[in-house]
Amino acid sequence: MKKSIFVVGAAALFAFSSVFGAEEVEAAAAGDVIEAGESVLGTPYEWGGTTTTGFDCSGFTQYAFSHVGIDLPRTAAEQYNVGESVERSQLQPGDLVFFDTRGGPTHNGIYIGDNQFIHSSSSNGVSIDSMDNVYWEPRYIGARRVLDETHAETASQDVMGESTTTGSSSVEVYVDGTPLDVDQGAEITENERTLVPMRAIFEELGAEVDWDESASLVKGELGNTTVELTIDEEEAFVSGESVLLDQPAELMNERTMVPLRFVGESLGADVDWDDQENAVIIETN
Repeated sequence: MKKSIFVVGAAALFAFSSVFGAEEVEAAAAGDVIEAGESVLGTPYEWGGTTTTGFDCSGFTQYAFSHVGIDLPRTAAEQYNVGESVERSQLQPGDLVFFDTRGGPTHNGIYIGDNQFIHSSSSNGVSIDSMDNVYWEPRYIGARRVLDETHAETASQDVMGESTTTGSSSVEVYVDGTPLDVDQGAEITENERTLVPMRAIFEELGAEVDWDESASLVKGELGNTTVELTIDEEEAFVSGESVLLDQPAELMNERTMVPLRFVGESLGADVDWDDQENAVIIETN
């Protein structure tokens, strides 16, 4: 009898130690992630940034989690498919928290406890905000936990087997009531701007478009108006006048993508966002 009691007691002690050890490891990992994040507080926001010279939101979370060996996917939308869903009431330090700033999970950060999260915002760079912040609280859409034994090993692979939820997957563009005919869908960027293939939008609005590959320059002409954009350059030109962009043209999947509102309005069209339809509505004059 004494031997049986000893065996059961040892098994129970082992089980308790295993659970307690796993919790300790998870808490330690969360601490390391948060410490990595807090070490770059004040770093400025940079669209597409993934280094300590500048981060966008998902570049920041990717950086912090890399310190515990977790390779998160690149975008907030992809990171929303990693790990397991967590109720807000069950949030733990180290959980990823997500916000809908324009159609789906378009911003994220790291929960640090005490109803606060650390993130890279377009206005303040890497900073700490309250979950009850008047701007962020109504935009909160969920959380994901990647700091457990299973997901810590497979975080970067989880998204491969799931359909990716991106802002672009459900965004439609209509020009005078007709869907814009594109072979690559619209893309919603981290700073909430819509990019579309250059030739599709210029030609749909009646402009002639040229691409200078050597200069990475897009040039569209409609009547007396000329619009020029250079890939990854924040300065554009409308009929020779300089315009500072908050979203430059980009190369995506070997396609030249241009900021929709800027191009549309520069060519004299009205550009509006239909929140109910999750669509961009363009009306030509």
